[in-house]
Amino acid sequence: MKKKRGEKRVKSKIIFPNSPLIIRYLLFVILFSSFFILRFSVAQDFDFSDTDSWEISASNQLEYSLDKKNHQDIFHNWLDFNWTHDLYNVGLRYEAHQPDDRGKTYQELSYRYFELSPEFLTLTVGNYYAMFGRGLILRSYENRDLRHDDNLEGVKGTIDLDGFDLTLLGGTPRGKYERINDPLHGVDGKIAFFEWMTLGGSYLRTNITDFGFVRLYGGNAGLTFPHLDLYGEYARKDNPPGKYIEKDGDGIYLSSNLYYSGFGLSVEYKDYERFEFINKDVTYNNPPSLTKEHLYTLLNRHAYILNLYDEKGLQIQTTSTPHEKLSLSANFSHTTDHKGKSWWPYGHGEMIFSEIYGEMEYDYKDLATIKGAFSRMENKREEGSPYYLAPVFDLTYYLSGQTSLIFLLEHLWTNKYDGKLTYYDQIISLGLSHSPFISLTFTHERTTEWKTKDWSGKKRWFIVTLDLLMGEKHNLSLSIGSRRAGKVCSGGVCTDRPALDGGEIKLLSQF
Repeated sequence: MKKKRGEKRVKSKIIFPNSPLIIRYLLFVILFSSFFILRFSVAQDFDFSDTDSWEISASNQLEYSLDKKNHQDIFHNWLDFNWTHDLYNVGLRYEAHQPDDRGKTYQELSYRYFELSPEFLTLTVGNYYAMFGRGLILRSYENRDLRHDDNLEGVKGTIDLDGFDLTLLGGTPRGKYERINDPLHGVDGKIAFFEWMTLGGSYLRTNITDFGFVRLYGGNAGLTFPHLDLYGEYARKDNPPGKYIEKDGDGIYLSSNLYYSGFGLSVEYKDYERFEFINKDVTYNNPPSLTKEHLYTLLNRHAYILNLYDEKGLQIQTTSTPHEKLSLSANFSHTTDHKGKSWWPYGHGEMIFSEIYGEMEYDYKDLATIKGAFSRMENKREEGSPYYLAPVFDLTYYLSGQTSLIFLLEHLWTNKYDGKLTYYDQIISLGLSHSPFISLTFTHERTTEWKTKDWSGKKRWFIVTLDLLMGEKHNLSLSIGSRRAGKVCSGGVCTDRPALDGGEIKLLSQF
């Protein structure tokens, strides 16, 4: 499309990009929403609710951002529809991306299923998610913040009896670019022999094109006592003989949870060796990473990425409430490779990742909630083998019953190349909230990394975010300003979030 003469015409093109996909999709969402409003209006007028046992629900999640610096707009939308009638359940998901995180523009009916649930049996035909045990053998899931969705398309049957669970499935997984044509077949079962003991087992296999037959199988056991839970799982991966991997792999996960009034202690252990189950761009298994899940931006940005080929480690976490207004928590995680012969990770093998984290939260006379945290993190897998020191101060001051003032300070000091490169990043956030209806947040981030090397990017970022609850069904978030690029992580899986220099809209609607 050729540009017209005149400055006003050029500016109009930047503010309203040529986005036929977005326009078509928004029209579709408007028509779909109108249908639901009409449907509920008619149902209320004719009082169908007393005679019909059917229910329709839907949700729509929209994310749109416009970067004025690069003249680029990014659009994501997920529309979910669900219809339930007695034993039947039908679901659809229609999504559109312009572009997605890999630069691809598309819209598709990405998720659809029919489910029949008579008493103890559930039969699903279409798309579904599944997890065997703690995810050592199979974990298929969706996380929209990570732009991750590896749902399976096929058939799944589940039997749920008192003391006995069984799942059988077959299907093809969704990849980043297309659906993988090599089907998975699996079975997972669990038996409760006593109220305090369960035993389970899983089996999964596939024939990967140009690689061969691969299977994973294993067992798990759980014990439950007063104030103590124990769990253990072992899985083995068999690779094709004479192929590219010299040995088969295996994985071990152990956990114990001790809890009493005002106190909790969790100890977990992992050992994963040649255990990644991958076909093209899909990883079928996702066991526990045993690292702290951080909610604060700077710490989350430097989270550890799980490596199933070569790592072992442990995590110890404790929580306590010595006073009704005071809570304490501490976390220690340590991961090494398999260079050491011992099963014990601490002191054997080469350290890959380690973190010590502590947090304190105190409610002061119902006037304020004060939270302080500190982390020392070291990651040998990142460039320069950095270690980080990160204090956090989080204050919520209650102006009235629903109105509060929120102040957040995050500081992360970085040391790379044995002290040859040091700098810090800092985030300061100030917000005013009238819960749950409206909040206004000002966030400023800066870095001193530009002082240590050639730097062509920004040194400071500032963004204003307005969150609104419109009625009971719609949550709107509006952001204007600049936001730094960086990783977003969860469960040992990360994705890169692009920088923003412009505006962003997020809308979550329930129908």
